[in-house]
Parts: sequence; C-alpha cells; structure tokens
Amino acid sequence: MTTTALTLPQRAAVALGSAEHEAKLKELAAKHADIVEIKNPAGREQCHGAMMVLANARIAITKAGKEARDDATKFSKAVIEEEKRLIGIIEPEETRLRAMRDDWDAEREREKQAKAEAEKRRIAALQERITEIRGAVAAASTCPPALVLEHIGDIERMVIDASFEEFQGQAQLAKDDTLEKLREIHAAAVAREEEAARLKAEREELERLRKEAAEREAAAAAQRAEEVRRMAEERAAQEAELRAQREAQERQLAAERAEADRIAREKLAAEEAQMRAERAEQERLLAAERDRQAAEAKRIAEERAELERQQRDAEEQRRLAEEAARAAQAAAQAAQDAADAQIRSAAYQMLDALRQWRYAEQTGDADELANARKARDEAIDAATLVDAEFKEAA
Repeated sequence: MTTTALTLPQRAAVALGSAEHEAKLKELAAKHADIVEIKNPAGREQCHGAMMVLANARIAITKAGKEARDDATKFSKAVIEEEKRLIGIIEPEETRLRAMRDDWDAEREREKQAKAEAEKRRIAALQERITEIRGAVAAASTCPPALVLEHIGDIERMVIDASFEEFQGQAQLAKDDTLEKLREIHAAAVAREEEAARLKAEREELERLRKEAAEREAAAAAQRAEEVRRMAEERAAQEAELRAQREAQERQLAAERAEADRIAREKLAAEEAQMRAERAEQERLLAAERDRQAAEAKRIAEERAELERQQRDAEEQRRLAEEAARAAQAAAQAAQDAADAQIRSAAYQMLDALRQWRYAEQTGDADELANARKARDEAIDAATLVDAEFKEAA
C-alpha cells in the first residue's frame, strides 16, 4: 500500500516555507562573500548593512518557526483533550473488567497457594515420620545392648506401607539404614561390655597377684623372725653351757673356751651372712614382681586408652557423616523449592501473556497486541532462564 502522509521533517519544511525560501537564503548567504576585511568607515557601513540583511532574514525565519510551534502546541493540546474525552468513554468499563479479571486471577492464585501449603504440610508430616525412624540411631547410640535390641525390635515391627505415599521407598531405605546402624551399635555395645568384663577380670587377677605377693612376703618375714629367734635361743643355750663350763673349768678350759668362742663367732657370722643373702634374694624377687605388675598395669591402661580413643574417633566420624548428610538433604530440598517457585512463576507469566494475546485478538487493539507480544517475550525469556538453570543443575 502506498502512503501519501508527510514525514515530520517534510511537515516542518512546509510550515517554514523551506521550498520557497531555501534558494533565496542560499543566494543571500553567498551574496556578501567578497566582504573579507574592513579598512575604513565606509567598509564598516557596508559590512553592517550586509549583516542586518542576514539578521532580518534570520529573525523572519525565527518568527515563522515560533508561529508554527505555537500552532503545533495548540494542536497538541487539542489532541490531548480529545484523547482524554474518547478514553473516558471506554476506560470505566475497561477498569471494571480489569478488576473483575484481577479478582478472578487472585482467587485462583489463593487456591493455588492453599493447595501448595497443604502439599507442603503433607510432605513435612511424611518427612517427620521418616526422621523419627532415623532418630532411633541417636537414641540408641549410648544404650546398653539390651536396650539397643529393643530399639531394633521397634524398627523391625514398623510397617512401611502406602501411608508413606510417594516417600514409601525413602521410608523403606531409612528403615533399612537405621536397622543396619542399630545392629552396628549393638555389636559395638556388646564389644564394649566384653572389653569391660575382660578389663575387670584383669584387674581382679592383678589384685590376686598383689595379695599372693603380700602373703609370700609376710611368710618370708615370719620365717626370718623364727630363724632369728631359734638362733638366739641356741646362742643363749650355748652361752649358758659355756658359763657353766667356765664356772666349773674356768682355769682348765680357758683355751678350749677361747676356741669355742671363736668357733661360735665364725658360725654366727656365717649364719648372719646367709640370712642377709636370703633376705636380699627375697627382696630382689619381690621388686621384680612389683616391676612386672607395674608394667602389666601400664599395658592395660595403654590398651584401655587406645580403645577409648578409637571409640571417640568412630563416634566423631559417624557424627560428621550424619551432619553432612543432613546438610546435603537440606540443600537439595531448598534447591527443589526454589526451582518449583521459578516454574510456577514462569507458568503464571506465560498464562497471563496468553490471556493478553487472546484479549488483543478479540478486541483488535494494536496497543494491547503490542503489550501481549511484550508479555509473551518476557514469559519466554523467564521460561528459557528456568530451563537453562535446570540443565546447569543437572
């Protein structure tokens, strides 16, 4: 189709009479090109006269432009007033229909939010049941074996049925994992009790050895005391006999008495040396026994400390693994919630764009059609962004 409407520059040229005046203005602008220098008052007057001719032409153009602009301003105001009047005819009905549409859309959104909240509560309730299953591990972690067996029985009797809905598989996995961990905890608890019983038996054996050593030491001391007493009695008897002999045969047996005294001293010295040697040997054996018992007690203490350290390390590793699993699950749930929200937003945006498009087609309104195209492009961009994020996450 061929159009005859003037462009804005063409309309401006018509308003200012450019077609009529342009050639004259170019001729006027070139007319005084030979004036390049003022040498005297006459030259100054010539230059001034030429300048005033150009100035008058410029003022005339400016005046014509102002008149054209004033007319355009009045026309613009009249157009604005007519625009308002025409819009006033249909705008109230448009406002009423828009409010009716927005109210309907808001009600659908409230229904959608209510369904979403109900779904969230349903999922939270199912997840809480699964969390209770897994919570048996923490509850049984410090229990004796008998109580751990009770926890195992409770979990084994738990029925994973359709009441868990789409989380039935997750609940079954939680039950299986929990039973496996509870059995590991039970085995560890049994091992702890057995180790405690072994350590108790070792302590009792050590105490028995201490008692036996004390009894042997007491018996040796009694034996030494008895030997000392016997030797003292023998020495007293010998001395009495010697005194009697000395009284009866003091002068005759002086030499024999001196010899007897010498023999008795040598015998006593030998006996005392033997007793000292026996006492030193007994003390050496007792010290060796004490050293052995001390080394044994140190070994038991070191083994117990190592076992406790290993148990602490295992408990810390289990705790860290559980915390990492909980953090990963929370991050995954948060990412899923954000993705769902983006999908809902993009879907709602696309629905609104389609509604605008349908309305624009029904009314044939060019502005509404332009708005519908803009809404459609924005909805496509939003959906494309969501799709890209999903692919990147995958």
